[in-house]
Amino acid sequence: MSDERRPWFTLTELAVVGFVFFLLAALLFPATTGRIRSRTDACRNNLRQLAMSNVSVATRRSQGAFGGYLSSQRLPADALATDEDPTTSTRELMVAWPATLLPSLDEATLHEQFLSGDHSFDVNAPPRIDVFVCPADPQIDLDAGALSYVANSGMPDLADASETQPSDLRANGVCHDQRPGRFGPKVGQHDVKDGSNYTILLSENIHRDPPGSAEQPGNTWLRPAPGAANPEQWYGMVWVVDPQNPRSPRADLMERFNRDTRAEGEREQPYAASGARFARPSSNHGSTFNVAFCGGGVKEIDENIDYTVYQQLMTPNGARAAPADAPDQPFEKTLPNDQRFMNPPLADADF
Repeated sequence: MSDERRPWFTLTELAVVGFVFFLLAALLFPATTGRIRSRTDACRNNLRQLAMSNVSVATRRSQGAFGGYLSSQRLPADALATDEDPTTSTRELMVAWPATLLPSLDEATLHEQFLSGDHSFDVNAPPRIDVFVCPADPQIDLDAGALSYVANSGMPDLADASETQPSDLRANGVCHDQRPGRFGPKVGQHDVKDGSNYTILLSENIHRDPPGSAEQPGNTWLRPAPGAANPEQWYGMVWVVDPQNPRSPRADLMERFNRDTRAEGEREQPYAASGARFARPSSNHGSTFNVAFCGGGVKEIDENIDYTVYQQLMTPNGARAAPADAPDQPFEKTLPNDQRFMNPPLADADF
């Protein structure tokens, strides 16, 4: 047979090539699956450690109170540290929730460094701490001070707050905005009426803006950048009620878990510009995300979880959950019966 008439590959050759590819795939699949599982397990271990640290710190506080997603830490008398936030006094430093856990995470030296104003510690570019970062997260160039995890901050905070109008309600979430002037309530372990194993404390969220650097300060695990917009989107996770459909909010109110459905041009905008829309769980674990509960337990949850179940898991006291500016109008009494999210009660099989 001449070269011009000979087929490119015989059936036998194609079969051999196909068999080789099959063998390679069979060899690579377990390794790939193993890496994915390993990253998921590492993320769950991080959340477990952070949750237990939160519980440990809360136990030592007055009335067993959990910390805020943002709060002010009192500085020692000889501290050199300063805070650019105009709402804090000269003897306080505004910090995000992970910073308060450092002593219980064997990072007491680091904690002392930033509280004392150690000049070797750059508050705008704190070091990476592995327990704060999920290994499955998309890699970013500026990973110093990165943070993968967010705290249950209830419903989206009110823009205006006062002594008579706090930014959110105790029944709506666990870790509220406790900066001066925000009047976010402190939630004690006794306030978790729905059960510590049925109330989310922490989750992961990949849809957050990069942390920045010393040259361009951004939000980090230590604190938000000066003048940062929408810090609740960076440090908190929320649940919302759509007046038109309380059991399933519109995407402009809260994006579905693990998704970013913005148009291509919109994706150049920071997540913080979207209000509370992206302040919810999301991960790089495929179709699941990990959460930690107030009791310290950790669970992998399917991204298709029913939204009413998510609402129940977010509220420490769902029977009293209400709009922050209408605390006397709890959802469980003002919504029609078929739109209330606390019925029926949760079971383990629901999530």
